[in-house]
Amino acid sequence: MRPLERFFPPYKLRPGRPGDADGLLRVHQRAILILGRRVYSDAQVESWACGNTPDRYIEAMNEDGEAFEVAVARKTGVVAFCSRKDNEVRGLYVDPDWTRHGLGRLLLRRAEAAITAAGHGRVSIGASLTGLPFYEAEGYRVIRHRHWKTRGGLFIPAAEMEKAVLHNPGRKQAR
Repeated sequence: MRPLERFFPPYKLRPGRPGDADGLLRVHQRAILILGRRVYSDAQVESWACGNTPDRYIEAMNEDGEAFEVAVARKTGVVAFCSRKDNEVRGLYVDPDWTRHGLGRLLLRRAEAAITAAGHGRVSIGASLTGLPFYEAEGYRVIRHRHWKTRGGLFIPAAEMEKAVLHNPGRKQAR
């Protein structure tokens, strides 16, 4: 992070909204297709990226109750996002041009805070192998390894992960 970025970051954080769907798709696709190739084959990343549409994000927000938080850059639009529902982080993706700026960590911690504020004592994540080292560094542990069926039909190795979080003792803890 450049010295002034601490005080004047080149992005702003805000709740995601349906109008962000195209940007969410762009970030999601680029992260899968570029960063995913570090650990998965070309066929696996193509299958994982296959068939996603902006409507999926709109449906997740409007019908499934998934909460999104986005990082929006002044010049390029959405550059990262995190989505959550109940005690689960459903997705955390950072555009490859914006990695190593602390956005993933910042969005994850904000999601954890929201999950904790809702009374949950644990955060769960279904992690790709791409994200596994990041989540382990953030205190998550692997519950079990599994294979996840991609939208394109191929299976990719992944992991179910979990982290205990401190909950507000004044609130009833959800399970």
